[in-house]
Amino acid sequence: MGSDMINFLLLGAGNIAAKYVAAVKNIPAASIKAVVSRTAEKAEQFAADHGIDHFSDSMESLAKNVDFDAVIVATPSGLHADGVIQAAKLKKHVLCEKPLDVTLDRIDAMTKACQDASVKLGCAFQHRTAAHNKAAYEAVQQGRLGKIYIANAFLKKYRSQDYYDSAAWRGTWKLDGGGPFIQQAAHTLDLMVWMMGPAKSVVASTATVAHNIEVEDMGHAIVKYNNGAQGVLEASTIIQPGYPNRIEIHGEKGSIILTDSEIVDWTVQGMEAPKLESISNASGISDPMAIGTQGHEKIISDFIEAIQQNREPLVPPADARLSLELILALYESARQGKTVLI
Repeated sequence: MGSDMINFLLLGAGNIAAKYVAAVKNIPAASIKAVVSRTAEKAEQFAADHGIDHFSDSMESLAKNVDFDAVIVATPSGLHADGVIQAAKLKKHVLCEKPLDVTLDRIDAMTKACQDASVKLGCAFQHRTAAHNKAAYEAVQQGRLGKIYIANAFLKKYRSQDYYDSAAWRGTWKLDGGGPFIQQAAHTLDLMVWMMGPAKSVVASTATVAHNIEVEDMGHAIVKYNNGAQGVLEASTIIQPGYPNRIEIHGEKGSIILTDSEIVDWTVQGMEAPKLESISNASGISDPMAIGTQGHEKIISDFIEAIQQNREPLVPPADARLSLELILALYESARQGKTVLI
């Protein structure tokens, strides 16, 4: 491994994999040497479309002939652990798309595999890199809002039936892990537990009202956090035309309201609102591919530095696990119709 370049293998050849290719092209310290998909034909076509030299349906076979340092896992969520564990066996560092996987047992298994192999494992919760989210996090952590009373999160997106029909795994419990709470809202819920800390209980209601899928397409929850705050979580893929994600934090010394791309309101005693540039085209409100690559570029660059400096990535597995704990408890509450402790 060179000191100034990290060569990646890309596991997955779908829409999100193409975003990683676009992001890596803007990072001088990174390159994608190979792509692996479940079928060699799909891997070959993806490689041809994106100018990637090597392709295969097997990571192990490529490892014999291709020099790569790390793997980007961009497969369906329920396959993440399989790819991470394969990479760890090859002694490769791994940056995994969100969520880490769809069960806590699989997250724990992939975490242990990487620990045993002494390789890095990071999760691509790139919304943590946005300046306005970082500013809100720091204000909360520094106690600038005092005691936090209420922390709400709203995700109101639109996805057509064609979106779910575009791949057999979409809208399934086994490979998608659920509906908008674990997929579209994953970043928002990660921000919530990043800012608030772990949740301690949740009561939820979900429904499938507008799509032919196994999982929910809308739902609401009331969450209580260990820091004493509580709030509402809403997630759906039924809202037309769709609206920016929204986070609302209310404490004894003021309030902060955020969307995907900007600070909507910053009213905090003794603290001026930070002056930041907004993020354009970041939310994928009605089109999942209508997102920029700025966040991915930052999360990949951080991961490269984590490897080179032998430190934890920005979002290590223990951090990424917290949002899944909340999401799985939320789903269990909806099934049981009662409050679930986390």
